[in-house]
Amino acid sequence: MILPLVAFFLFFLLIILSVLLLIYERGRGSRRKINRRLAAYSVEMGLNPEQLPLVLRDERLSDISLLNRVLSRLDFTRKLKQWLEQSDSKITVGTLLLGIALLIMLGLLFTRHSANFLLRFLIVFGLGLLPILIILYRRNLRLRAFVRAFPDALDMMTSSLRAGHALNKAIQMVGLEAPDPIGVEFRKTFEETNLGLPMREALVNLTQRVNSIDLKLFVTAVLLQRETGGNLAEILEKISYTIRERFKLMGQIRTYTAQGRMTMWVLGSMPVVFMIIINAVNPDYFAPLLESPTGRKLLLTGAVMQILGFLVIRKIIRIKFQ
Repeated sequence: MILPLVAFFLFFLLIILSVLLLIYERGRGSRRKINRRLAAYSVEMGLNPEQLPLVLRDERLSDISLLNRVLSRLDFTRKLKQWLEQSDSKITVGTLLLGIALLIMLGLLFTRHSANFLLRFLIVFGLGLLPILIILYRRNLRLRAFVRAFPDALDMMTSSLRAGHALNKAIQMVGLEAPDPIGVEFRKTFEETNLGLPMREALVNLTQRVNSIDLKLFVTAVLLQRETGGNLAEILEKISYTIRERFKLMGQIRTYTAQGRMTMWVLGSMPVVFMIIINAVNPDYFAPLLESPTGRKLLLTGAVMQILGFLVIRKIIRIKFQ
């Protein structure tokens, strides 16, 4: 009885402290100082706050100064920050970690009456992992959108170079004309070079923000051309053609493996579907299997073997292109 009360007290204490700290930082914290500095810069440059360079915007790990200092000393927060940037999420690392802590405490409160330790662990762990999974899902969607639109961006750069523009201006044109996420990432690269960062470092930063083998091929080709010379427009045209041919190959492979994917989903869902149907028709049919220790062990063994078979089929038919 004591542990649920302690968890309940800590849950609401964490909520109250988070709200109070956010209210304090909104009114008197460093975010207000940063906003005043950016507003002064925008007035000096004749820009609206929304038109400020992306590289000059707030890069802190948390809106709470104390939490920001603590998180800046930890190594894993860099990876979390990178995932948030790659998913184009507006929340900070501190907000993400506070959300995870709140979900874990909610899981502890919901499962406080359960005597099954494994069930409690799975629920609490699943709730804590849920924000990370959402971030990774959005990150993968954004990466796919970038990869799909990348050949068109290369064609745009090729046209700009053939029109007589420099590489920096070609990158600027892609940043202004291309849709997101291509436009946002190339605009960041242009702003970095415009503020004095060497082209090599700006392109390397681009590959760190977007984990794409096609982008790394483009950056490698550009850096080699800047050192050895050559027709950059022709090089980019060939890269664009290669990427499109690879997309065609990917489509053919997905066609050839469609039967395997269908087999995977059918074989993986049939035991669960039939179990639900049989239990709905005759609820007493599975009673001996669920009530006896041997039956539960058999069910667990069958579930583990089913998952292993699902993963083996997925491994066979899945071909990585990134």
